[in-house]
Amino acid sequence: MENFSLSRCELIRLNRDTFIVTFNEKIDFEPTQFIMIETETSIVRKPFGLGRWNDRLAIGVQVIGPGTAYIVRQEKLNAHGPCGKGFVPPKGRGAMIATLACLPMAFDLQERYDCDVFIGSVDEPWIEVPFPIVVGDEAFLKMLQSLNGYDWFLVIGSDQMEKIVYDALKDKAEVFVSFNEYMACGIGACRGCAKVTKHGLKHLCIDGPVLRGEEVWS
Repeated sequence: MENFSLSRCELIRLNRDTFIVTFNEKIDFEPTQFIMIETETSIVRKPFGLGRWNDRLAIGVQVIGPGTAYIVRQEKLNAHGPCGKGFVPPKGRGAMIATLACLPMAFDLQERYDCDVFIGSVDEPWIEVPFPIVVGDEAFLKMLQSLNGYDWFLVIGSDQMEKIVYDALKDKAEVFVSFNEYMACGIGACRGCAKVTKHGLKHLCIDGPVLRGEEVWS
């Protein structure tokens, strides 16, 4: 893990509030690892999952406040990482279910493990997305019901979306969840990302961010 600067290559707008930011630099990382990015709006850095887009290092950013708005405006960003454990899927056929903001992570995982990817979104994307995508809650639930014949699933999105996916798929295959707990450091010092599991307290920055869904939910 190290500190570094990232220079923006391209800003791609996915819809009214969601962007992909690609960078000129290359760093080694494993699937679902993340970086902590400095902003001028907070004394603590913010975590963003690492991925790829158009053969470049990339992150997805949904603008939900001053910190995320700052990140999509800047030409250069300061960060440290990669943080967290890389996700290594079990053998067998797998699928990732993600939100639009997680497209770079989905693209990276699909390239590495040849898994299927399904995207759920509240709004229609403004660009062509290279994966099956459904828009709206009803279509999303129908899509989940149609997913059969898989050995594992990985879900990355909002807390509410992840619980819905887990409940819908837990009896079909093993479900892994990339949790998005608040954290301030990303290195296990602040203890802000503690998660109660069936096996005791875990810290998502060093024990995760991916855990088995059954560890957290019954």
